[in-house]
Amino acid sequence: MSAPRVQVYAARMVHLPPAQFAGRICAARLDALTHIGHPDAQAASLTGDLLLCAAVRRACPGAPMPVRRASAPGGKPWLPDHPALHISLSHSGGIVVCAAAAVPVGVDIELPRPVRPGLAARWFPPDEQALLARDPTAFFDLWMAKEAVLKEIGCGLAAGLRQVRVSLTPAPHLEAPVFGNMHALARAELPGGLAAMVSVPGDTPPSLQVCPLTPANFL
Repeated sequence: MSAPRVQVYAARMVHLPPAQFAGRICAARLDALTHIGHPDAQAASLTGDLLLCAAVRRACPGAPMPVRRASAPGGKPWLPDHPALHISLSHSGGIVVCAAAAVPVGVDIELPRPVRPGLAARWFPPDEQALLARDPTAFFDLWMAKEAVLKEIGCGLAAGLRQVRVSLTPAPHLEAPVFGNMHALARAELPGGLAAMVSVPGDTPPSLQVCPLTPANFL
């Protein structure tokens, strides 16, 4: 079976007025963006919409703008006008990523930062806690892998990270099915030494193409 192909778009948060992008982002999303009070939260959400536009332009050349965005019951974003294009969004520490594919996809990015005491014991099973005792730097790869799988499924963290058992050697992979199904992982290497984790259905890791964008790409 050939590896699913996934484009991973990445950009720093764009701090610009949402109304500036009225031709590309639908009115409902622009209205939602204007009601986000925190500047960084608004910028992260806006940048996610702009990355979705870039994904649509690449996957569906000539597609009309603006791009309509909706949310599934579990909160996963989808594109009503492009249902065959599966998408997932994540942001952390000023970086926003969007994964796009012809199959269901989940992506998560977590920039390294101090970890609250007890967090691993709450969310990770004993074997993963043992790994972290040997290598504390593995925490965010484990977390990203788990969250990417849950976002691909469309259930989010409400399903519980403990449902997703992950090994990082020789490459990130699941130790057991999640809700009866297997999911394959791949680590996306981003500019600046950063990384994200991508999940797709099945047992064949996806083939990733990382597409870094800059604010100039959005103007």
